[in-house]
Amino acid sequence: MGDNTTIRIGKDTHTELLKVMGQIQARTGKIPTLDDALKELLENYKKKAKG
Repeated sequence: MGDNTTIRIGKDTHTELLKVMGQIQARTGKIPTLDDALKELLENYKKKAKG
């Protein structure tokens, strides 16, 4: 990762992101990052917004 940005999130949001990471790991077998979880959430948001 070349360009990184620091963000601040609440504990509840962090907990929910960890759950998303667990779901990604269960599906792919790979250990995801918080960035992976956020990207997946954004992709799903975009798909829902289009439909």
